[in-house]
Amino acid sequence: MAAPKGNNYAREWTLENALPRFEDALEYARTNEACLCIQDAIAQTGIPYSTFDYLANNQEVLRTIKESIKAEVIRRINRFALDKLTPCPASPAIWRMKQLGERDEQHINTTGTTKTEISVTSKEAQKEVDKLIKKFEDE
Repeated sequence: MAAPKGNNYAREWTLENALPRFEDALEYARTNEACLCIQDAIAQTGIPYSTFDYLANNQEVLRTIKESIKAEVIRRINRFALDKLTPCPASPAIWRMKQLGERDEQHINTTGTTKTEISVTSKEAQKEVDKLIKKFEDE
């Protein structure tokens, strides 16, 4: 059942009382081989996922810990996929890592020229922009 609209459940949490729970979740993600998703680690805290997420989005240190939990899970899934002794096929592992935010390396090559439109509201600024454009084109 969802929380009622306008609830203040997350506001009961302070950095002081949330930090130990986030640290426990990180430790669980680091040490428990069965932790294959961030939700496993969060479930150990006793904090509802939506509250955990809210706190992480509003406190930088908690956001960093949440990202570290994700990194631990990705590391484990990646290791399982590469380890021939572990029955974890690579395709599902890669899919899962992408779900956690990992991305393929992308290279974008561009050629040609681009034209940028600049809109200026004052005549003095327009003169400066025109002067800079002319200088750039002359080079």
